[in-house]
Amino acid sequence: MLLTVIGFPSMEVSREVDISIGELIAKADTEVGRLGLAASTVWQYRWAWSRFEAFCLERQVTRFCRAEADAFLDKVVRDHRDGVIKEWKRRLFRKAVLVLREVAETGVYLWSKSDRVHPNDSLGPDLRLVREEYEAWLSGSHLADATAELYSVVSRRALRWARGRGSGSCADLSGKDVPAMLSDLAGSYAGSMRTAVSALRSFCAFLDRSGRTAGLARAVPAVRGRRTKAVNVLTEADVEALVAVPDPLKPPGRRGKAVLLLGARSGLRSVDIVALELSDIDWKAARITLVQHKTGAALTVPLLADVGDAIADYLLNERPASADRRVFLRAKAPFTGLSPDCGFYHVASKAFKAAGVKSPEGSGRGMRVFRSALATRMLENETPLGVISGALGHRSPFSAKPYLAADEARLRGCCLDFAGIEPPQGERR
Repeated sequence: MLLTVIGFPSMEVSREVDISIGELIAKADTEVGRLGLAASTVWQYRWAWSRFEAFCLERQVTRFCRAEADAFLDKVVRDHRDGVIKEWKRRLFRKAVLVLREVAETGVYLWSKSDRVHPNDSLGPDLRLVREEYEAWLSGSHLADATAELYSVVSRRALRWARGRGSGSCADLSGKDVPAMLSDLAGSYAGSMRTAVSALRSFCAFLDRSGRTAGLARAVPAVRGRRTKAVNVLTEADVEALVAVPDPLKPPGRRGKAVLLLGARSGLRSVDIVALELSDIDWKAARITLVQHKTGAALTVPLLADVGDAIADYLLNERPASADRRVFLRAKAPFTGLSPDCGFYHVASKAFKAAGVKSPEGSGRGMRVFRSALATRMLENETPLGVISGALGHRSPFSAKPYLAADEARLRGCCLDFAGIEPPQGERR
């Protein structure tokens, strides 16, 4: 049977293969992982493979065969034609299935890498030199990786804008050009212009320091200070109700319980829980030591008894066998670590629904609520702000100040009466 729909090559293979879909996906994941692709690209492949696997399971097919691959791609073409999926998904599904086919046929996957143009090549020699110098400065600036990446992208965008208007050198730039640069950035950073403006100011300041421009950074408008809001938090009883929800007898219940307890007891960010590795846990010393994704700084938190028991229960009784060194793995093949974008929101949200707990106003149902609740409980126990910030991995001790507003009992003690400022007798109050 050949696939005759326009847009896909024939899926005719030289021989049938006898391998389960889960095993094939695991092998394909290993092959793709050797290519050094971006984490986001690998995650897209995994997602596409999971859709193919779900398609086959609905048809009660567990072994890979070309007929099911053809049927899946036929459906993809129909969905694309009917407007159900976009073009990028059509291409992704096609590529993902082709990878599975090649691995099924040959046992390996060979990516034919073409010579790619470097992103800086389009800038011209002078602007490219500026860009490379700025990248070198960013690498030694001790900024968080995500922040440095944003600054890098914004600088390239600004230089491309300059190149597009005919500038071959930064010396041609002046303060009058800054509004146009910001207007260009607004198309991509409409919802986060605060960070884009900060990034542009950093780049303009670099140009000023290097002597290429004068006063360019001063032309970047100031960003209004961020408004601090009071933090609404869960009660201690609500937290205990949430962590008790996952059922260890229903996979991945053990993983869910370990994740919720780790977030509730340690206050770790979800991205750090996702990236937690087996070597980060010191069982004898009862502590966890890791490098935070957001700040790049090392952090050590205690491994409390109930958290350690939950993680051990997951490792011994539910975690799939895998060479991946991360603690928490996918519950379905391929059994690899979760995407950094996972965030375990589905775990926390499901717990809220099952426990009948209402999320604090404005706080949502994600893992962040456990972090806020822990900070508030520490405040209630008269823990100094500096200790709380250190435990939560903040860069500054002032980062914990918003949690002060959640300590209602002590705030009431700060209220002043009207002694000395009483209103005149007979005046309406």
